[in-house]
Amino acid sequence: MNDLIVVKDDEKERYKEYEELLLRRDQLERDAGSYLTIYTKEFGDMITANFELKVECIKKKKTIAYCRRRMNRDLPIDAHHMQEEIDQEMKLYYVQLQDMIKDAEAAKNSQSVGEYEARLAKKIYRRLAKRLHPDINRKTMKNETLRELWERIRKAYDKYDADELADLEALVKKALEELGEKGFKIDFDNIEDRIERIERQINDILSTEPYTYGELLEDKDRKKAHKSMLEEEHMDYERYLEMLQKTLDDMLSEKGVKLIWKMN
Repeated sequence: MNDLIVVKDDEKERYKEYEELLLRRDQLERDAGSYLTIYTKEFGDMITANFELKVECIKKKKTIAYCRRRMNRDLPIDAHHMQEEIDQEMKLYYVQLQDMIKDAEAAKNSQSVGEYEARLAKKIYRRLAKRLHPDINRKTMKNETLRELWERIRKAYDKYDADELADLEALVKKALEELGEKGFKIDFDNIEDRIERIERQINDILSTEPYTYGELLEDKDRKKAHKSMLEEEHMDYERYLEMLQKTLDDMLSEKGVKLIWKMN
């Protein structure tokens, strides 16, 4: 009988550890998102400008390849057809560029949250996560009301919106009461596997971007070096673009062709 009690107590401790790991993983994901926003606010314009130059270099290379193919076959260069063909091939790059521009603008317009609001939001989120987190309460993803509430909780937590989280806590309490759920039946199945899985996820977050941006952002020397690296990269792309343009001009001049490229 005593052995049985020890086992149950141990299981409860392991489940408590599992809950804490879930909450830590969610907090680390939240921190990673914050680091990404700050990083984008700090370096987004430079990164976007570099990518824009990279896109122009790719476009120029495709222009050279198109003209070379036509010239090798003694075919005329149809500038309109060339532009249509290259624009089609460049669509994905244009989409990526627009996304980067939007992300940079969103980061600039993002507002920082006060320390008190952030602490309060974390406190409320921890309470809600212990009741509604899909890995803890299996009903969350099966019940439409609970699922929608959980999505709203995640979005509010992403913004550290303590007021919204407080409102949602009342709605969660009401929804759970209507389902007749005063407490939870703790499922101890595969608890060791669950703990191992969450620990792997935590290690992945800690060792990869954007979480690792945190160390960069807190170090003035590293930030300065990173900015210098991006500036050097920009100059490299400018030099490469000039070289490509010269290659195109020289190639076309041999055939007496003048090509006017329309920038997007």
